[in-house]
Formats: sequence, structure tokens, C-alpha cells
Amino acid sequence: MKILVVCLVGLILCSAVTYSAQSSFMVHFERAVGKSAKEQLTAAYGGEIQVSLHDHLRLQAIFERLCSALDSSEYQYSLIVLASGKVNAFSLPGGFIFVTRGMLKLIGDDDQRLAGVLAHEIAHVEKKHGINALMRQLGLSVSVELGKRVLEVPTNQAVQIASQALIEVVQSGYSREAEFEADLLAQYYLVQAGFDPTGIIHVLSDLSVYDREHPSGEVFRSHPHIHARIGHLLSTAGSFWSEPQLVEAQELQFSSKATDPLGRFLVEACASESNPARLTLYDQQNGQQVTWFDPLFVTELAFAPDGALMATAVWNQVSWDVWLWNRYGSVVERWHLESADQIRNLTFAPDGKKIAYTRGSGDQVELWVGYVGEVSRIKVAEIPLVESLVWQVGGITAAAATGECYRIAPPAVVPVKTADPIPVVIERKPRLSPEIDQGLKDSVRLTRPSSIEL
Repeated sequence: MKILVVCLVGLILCSAVTYSAQSSFMVHFERAVGKSAKEQLTAAYGGEIQVSLHDHLRLQAIFERLCSALDSSEYQYSLIVLASGKVNAFSLPGGFIFVTRGMLKLIGDDDQRLAGVLAHEIAHVEKKHGINALMRQLGLSVSVELGKRVLEVPTNQAVQIASQALIEVVQSGYSREAEFEADLLAQYYLVQAGFDPTGIIHVLSDLSVYDREHPSGEVFRSHPHIHARIGHLLSTAGSFWSEPQLVEAQELQFSSKATDPLGRFLVEACASESNPARLTLYDQQNGQQVTWFDPLFVTELAFAPDGALMATAVWNQVSWDVWLWNRYGSVVERWHLESADQIRNLTFAPDGKKIAYTRGSGDQVELWVGYVGEVSRIKVAEIPLVESLVWQVGGITAAAATGECYRIAPPAVVPVKTADPIPVVIERKPRLSPEIDQGLKDSVRLTRPSSIEL
């Protein structure tokens, strides 16, 4: 049977026809093989399910935005939600995108993560990773640009054999190179569609954590090379920020980032011979100095816009880290930056979800952005002689010692809106069940409960 498929593809390659006809056949062949494999994989994953109307509208809004962002595509895409509780997502040639109930549960209500998963699977289809891996599986290394013969309908027998081989390819995972290629293209699609390019990084991090907590090996079999992919994506995420642009200095309003928005804490210098740049906090409510930072070497401090968090630059005797504290003196995050260059100019984003900071000094100052609660720490620019930062709605502005100011803007993130959002209704259930009393002369009486549970 395998010989039949090989011969079929051989006829395709040896025929001389126009490129448009060749492309049309290949898309048709991909769709036929993908559809056959779709039926088998859908059954293997417990069948297709219908999510709630609210979730369906959200899924479709994200999916359609991504599909609309494609520069051009040969495919008509469809999204299938599978009943399986396994954490997985995959695609098939021809435009079939799958996500399991388990994956949706892991992602939760994070639109950026969901968009990252879907964009990655769309990229696999656009780069023809599935169909090319199938050809290699069948013994032919086929490039999609080679000539193909137009066949109205591929034989059912050939399609079935090809779909079986395709299922093996999907379940065994793609190569490292294919995953890297799909990741980078997914980041591009995310930015084009108005999503954060770090969404795919954060969901890969979630998968890594999930695999540690559920060491079955299933996650890494279907999504290999996770740690290398995260590192690769972190190195490219900053390229989607704008280049530094000169702006007028008088437009800026630099305020003290070390001022507590809630007015309780004062930042004080507590210099010593061994620690000349040390900072500490004074609690105005209790009238005493807090000892949270003892005996740490803390040189930078910034409050989140709502005052809920404080970011500090900490020297750990080997390198610089960023620590995040809550208002009770507990460290909630440690960013191990492994940087010998001093961390300066800590600045929260207006929404409090990201922090900008600089590394280095003089002509080699790097501007970095870290995501609160996430793994992303990305380099977004190099600007010489930076002395201070301010983060406004339009982006980050860096003031240099020369008096010049530069604006760096992040990629635009557009909130997901559904056409007809469905309100979540609280269901009211009776606390007591109605009782029927037997009355006189065969009559009945309905006793209503005296209270209900809201």
C-alpha cells in the first residue's frame, strides 16, 4: 500500500503542468489527507465537543483575528475542540486546527496564551510541516514548490494510507527546526493580529510546569524542545518593539517612582561604608523603619501604580536580581537575571503588569522589559547614556545624559471583543423542595418553601 502512495506522488512530480494547477492539486491533496486523519484523531480524543456559547464566541473571535492576519493563505481554516482532558493542541494539513478541553483548562481565560497556541498551529499548516513530514515518512523528500499533476480526487486507498502515516507524524511531534520556525512565524501572526508576542512564551512555560507536575512525558512528546524554544522566543520578542525615536523633552513628566501611591512608606537612603547606595523603607503608619531589606544590598526601588507591589534591584554577591515584594514585606517573585551589569531605572508599566529596567552604563545601556508573574524578560533596545525612564500609555521614554529623549513603543495589543457577549447568570436554586400535603376529600395542597438559596 505504501508503494501505491509513493507511485502516486512520483506521478505528481514527473508531470509538467502550470504552477497554479500544481498548487491547486497539492492543497486538495492536503485537505483530503487532513480530513481523513481528522476523523480518526477526533475519535481518538473523545470526539468533538461544543463549549459554552460565551467560550465559543471568545474562541472564534481570537481564531478569526489570527486567520485574518495571514498575509495570504491557500487554506480554509477550521477550529475543533476535542473532549479529551489531555493537554494538547495540534494541526493537520489542509487547515484543521485542534485544541483539547485539557489545554483550554490549562490556559483559562488568558486570551494571549490561547492566541499563542492557535497561532503556532496555524504556522505549522502555513509552513507545510505536516505534509512535508508525511512525504519523508513515506520515503520521499518533497518540496511543495515541485511540479505536481492535477488529479481530480486522490484515490481513497492512497488517502487512507497517507492519513495513517500522518497520524504517526503528528503524535510523534515535529523536529526542533520545524518547531522553531512555527514559533517565530506565530509571533509574527500574533503581532499582526493585535496580540502580545509573549503569549506563546508563557503558555510554553505553563506546559513545562505541567509536565513537571504530571511526569507522564506526554507533553514533551507532542510539544518537544520546550526549554530551547522559550529561550529562542525570548531572544526575538524584543524585535517587535519599535526602534527608539527622538521626542521632545518638554512633553515628559518624570515623577518619582519610589513614592508610595498609598502614602504609607518613605524610601530612605541608608548608606554605609560597605554599602554606599543602600535603600531602606520607613513606615509612617507605625513610625519606624522596616527591616525587610536587611541585610540585602538594595539600590533601586519602584512602586507599582496601585501600590500593591514594590520592585527592588538586589545585588546577590554574584549578579544583580530583581525582587518583587508585597506590602507586608514578603518576596513574591525573584527574577534571577544573572547580570553582572547593575540594574537601574526600575519602572512599572501603567497597568502594573510589566517592569522596565536598564542594564549597563555609558554607551552600552540595554533597555529590558520583564513581565510580572511570567518568565518573559526581553531586551527591547540599546540606548547610550540613559539616566531615567518613564512608562506612559504610548510606551517607554528614556532620558539620556545628553538631554535627548527616546520613545520605544511596544507592539499594539487589542482587547478581544465578542460580537454578542453573553452575561454570566447566577443560577438560583431552592433551598427546600415543595411538598404536597393530602387534604380533605381527596384534595391536595402545595406547600411552598419559606426561603430560597441565592
